[in-house]
Amino acid sequence: MFWQKTLVTSLLAMGAHAGITEMFLEGLQRDNPAVERRLQEIAKASIMARGYIEVRQTTGQGSNTPLNPDGTINMDAWNEEANKACREALAALPAATNPSGACVCYNLPALNNVTGTFRADLRLFQVSQPSGDFSGIPQDRIEVGLTYQGASVSPDSSGPRAAAPGSNNGTNANELPLLQSYSFVGQIDEDAMDDEIDMARLQALVMPVVTLSATNADGQKVSTNVSMNEAAFVAGVFSQEVVMSTFRQAELAVEEEMERLKNGETAFVLPGVQILIFPVGLIITSIWLVLGCAAYGYGTFARYNFREQHRRMVARAEKGGMARI
Repeated sequence: MFWQKTLVTSLLAMGAHAGITEMFLEGLQRDNPAVERRLQEIAKASIMARGYIEVRQTTGQGSNTPLNPDGTINMDAWNEEANKACREALAALPAATNPSGACVCYNLPALNNVTGTFRADLRLFQVSQPSGDFSGIPQDRIEVGLTYQGASVSPDSSGPRAAAPGSNNGTNANELPLLQSYSFVGQIDEDAMDDEIDMARLQALVMPVVTLSATNADGQKVSTNVSMNEAAFVAGVFSQEVVMSTFRQAELAVEEEMERLKNGETAFVLPGVQILIFPVGLIITSIWLVLGCAAYGYGTFARYNFREQHRRMVARAEKGGMARI
């Protein structure tokens, strides 16, 4: 359950929190809705206080999108910044991970995580030569398809566009050629937006599945999926933020607690020497242990008495068969 994972992380961060300890001592019941709600509130408050959960804002999070004085996007500055960030991210790749030879750079110039509206920018760069099914297909004939799992988009003719497809090959020979550029306006599904949505969930909702398709010389339709891990959110929204997994959050909480122990801010408590919850399992196990030992002991005692009785009967039988003098 979600509250159990959250509770574990909270306990690592807070240690022996007084409020949770009192609840444990009162007897924690998994089927108690009131206890579960209280645990969720305590755990969430503790994690948010340490900055491990993203707080919702009314504008884009971690954004470095250049803006005009009136609050609109500075298209020229955005194009320059996005191209630079994308090329730097893709320059480390020795070759494309798909047979088309092209890689996608996906960014969000703007995102409103209250209403769920956003603007998306997708750029297609040539990293290596086409291979396999895409051999011999010109890059400007490659079509790009997007599929969102939690949002819907439509083309934005007024959005930032770097160049017409296939016309921009970079300012010098060392830069990766920009093949195509697209701009979209989108809306996150309303049922996916709630008061507790965090940055990781937002990224998953606005991250598309990109498919490149084309028609080869034989008239056959070929397609391939493009990895979004190569260059995504390198400019604009989310470019200044780092999404941490639950495991990493727990690690940070442990590191913080260890630092407090070293500084003497938190007293060291030897684990395993105190029972912080009502020992229901221990009591039940002890009862079964006592019953098992009693049953085994009674069986052993009964077998011992039966053996002695059998020995006496055999002895009397042998003695009765002996001849009298």
